[in-house]
Amino acid sequence: DLENCFGIDKLEHEFDFSNSRAIAIYAPNGVMKTSFAKTFEAVSEGKNPKEQLFGNISSCKILTDGLIIHKDDIIVIKSFENKITAENSVTTLLVDEESKKDYDVIYTDILKKKSSLISKLNKLSGEKQNDVENKVLNDFNYNDMDFFKFLSEINFDEIEYDLSEIKYKEIFEPDVLSFIKNPEVKKNINQYTEKYNKLLEDSKYFKKGVFNPTKAENVLKTLSKENFFKANHKIKLSGDDDEILDEEVFKMRLEEERKEILENAELVKIENEIKKVSVVRFREILEEANYIIPELENLEELKKRLWNSYLAKEREFIEELIKSYSEGKERLEEIEKLAFEQRTSWEDIIDKFKARFFVPFNVDIKNKSNVVLGKSAPNISFSFQNPKTGELIEMKKEKIDEIELLSQGERRAMYLLNVMFNIEARKKEDKKTLFIIDDIADSFDYKNKYAIIQYLKDISNEPLFFQIILTHNFDFFRSIQSRNICNYNNMYLSFKSTESIRLEPARGIKNPFINDWKINLNNSKKLIASISFVRNITASTEGEAHQDYNDLTSILHWKEDTETKLLSDLEIIFANHFNGINFNSPIQRDKKVVDIIFEEAENCLLADEGINLENKLVLSISIRLKAEQYMWSKITDKTAISGSQTGKLFGRFKNEFRGTLDDEIKILDEVNLITPENIHLNSFMFEPILDLSDMHLKSLYNRIKALN
Repeated sequence: DLENCFGIDKLEHEFDFSNSRAIAIYAPNGVMKTSFAKTFEAVSEGKNPKEQLFGNISSCKILTDGLIIHKDDIIVIKSFENKITAENSVTTLLVDEESKKDYDVIYTDILKKKSSLISKLNKLSGEKQNDVENKVLNDFNYNDMDFFKFLSEINFDEIEYDLSEIKYKEIFEPDVLSFIKNPEVKKNINQYTEKYNKLLEDSKYFKKGVFNPTKAENVLKTLSKENFFKANHKIKLSGDDDEILDEEVFKMRLEEERKEILENAELVKIENEIKKVSVVRFREILEEANYIIPELENLEELKKRLWNSYLAKEREFIEELIKSYSEGKERLEEIEKLAFEQRTSWEDIIDKFKARFFVPFNVDIKNKSNVVLGKSAPNISFSFQNPKTGELIEMKKEKIDEIELLSQGERRAMYLLNVMFNIEARKKEDKKTLFIIDDIADSFDYKNKYAIIQYLKDISNEPLFFQIILTHNFDFFRSIQSRNICNYNNMYLSFKSTESIRLEPARGIKNPFINDWKINLNNSKKLIASISFVRNITASTEGEAHQDYNDLTSILHWKEDTETKLLSDLEIIFANHFNGINFNSPIQRDKKVVDIIFEEAENCLLADEGINLENKLVLSISIRLKAEQYMWSKITDKTAISGSQTGKLFGRFKNEFRGTLDDEIKILDEVNLITPENIHLNSFMFEPILDLSDMHLKSLYNRIKALN
């Protein structure tokens, strides 16, 4: 019960969905269609509809079974909106809850421990948490390696010595690196390193690359901490005759040897030159840990040694993490494989979209398993193939919009893909929904218009989905009924008076408009195209039981006697219904009509793209004949079929060969989808076929011909 709702002055009506879950309303432009949709859209957003022009008070009551409709139960689908699919809708369609639940139990624990490790490495290195993982892998030249795999391959026993007191960030920052790479500084570092290594080689206790002063200090700290000497243990150093029983003695001997090396006059002189650095913190590091100087000679190795030092410091934690990861890895991989391979609702929608809509792109999710497992948001990618080179180019929708790559019709088809995602997501959630569909097929070409109709048919079969379909296109309105989306009693025509809008039951929408080619029968294509015209006239004047009607049916459908129908038979039938008709075909009268049809279909393949109405009729008739010929040759049940032969024949074929001839079923489904309206010519205008691409019919003809 609507009053002053946008452009609707008054509309009160009760719709009955008990026998059909869809309602169709034909509304000429300016009567009510857009205002009706805007009213429901406002309600779905929790807003009150308005009367925008004169400011009249609005009243809006929408009841379902006596109760006020909930706003979340309404979805308004407009003819076109340039918006991206809601992320949660795609995720809903991709996620397999059982797999995700299993995965989360294992993965969350591992992720939590990994996050804790990253935090520890962040504090030790000074690098940002978000950068730690990539820096580690990059510095070890393992860019393509999984972080867990990297951690599991660490050999802690081979890590040489501890540099964990030095922060990575304080060494590898621009000013410090600039200083280190200065030629004079680099020369000093090289001299220092050479002298330092020579002293180590000559040392009594230390050994280059094996046991240096820093390692000695670490040993001393460890023995002291663990009360080694208090337990009466002893040490014997290589080169000494006596054994050390006391911590202080051990410390003294190491310091004497260390002093001899690190306080060497030449080393001190070079070290002082190196310390002439303007970066305060780096100068402090050199003061506190002059053992870092030899490491500066090879910065790439220093990166690894620093990370190794941090990792070694967290050895116990890492080993626990790797244990958790290893124990869960097999199950994780099993679930990830399942997530990648399993078919979800998303794939079904994409297949349905590609089978029915004709667009120059393909659609894919690049990170499907991650989305299935809830690890990341869906990354939708569109790919375009160069017809000449076969090269594939991928891009996101935002980029497609930015460069205005698609035509308006193709953009509308992409919008329909978004619509399908959102509808199927509600289906998966078992959400009761009233869809207000506002001229969804408006401005689409006919090949895509009928794909939309088929999808509306799918929606009408869902027990929780209800539709009110609005259109100003009478042919589309008629098709809604002919495809059994709406019960005939649920079809309405709208009328507008100065006071209100009323909806009255639609009557007479099946009356066809017939075009003819009877004055051009010397043109074989127009002759064939006229067969449908004459058949409809025969049905209207003589009835479908008339022999002429049956003979023409045997030409338009593959029957037992199809190959017996000659051009002479056709001439007699034409003369029966058109007095004085000039049947001036130059073809011999004893030629089979079906042979003429197939020959002209081959000629149609050579024609340029265009309106080519008679070509499209010839191709459509040929496609259906070849499709039926093929199905009859395959099926076991060859019982004769009366009425709607193609659909019933396809039903038999599909029931018998589903699972074994699925590719053929897809082609035949396309035949069933495209050809009926083309052949029967029972709309007021030739809209269903005028906009249908020659190329599409040619492609379908070649594919169906290849089956025979």
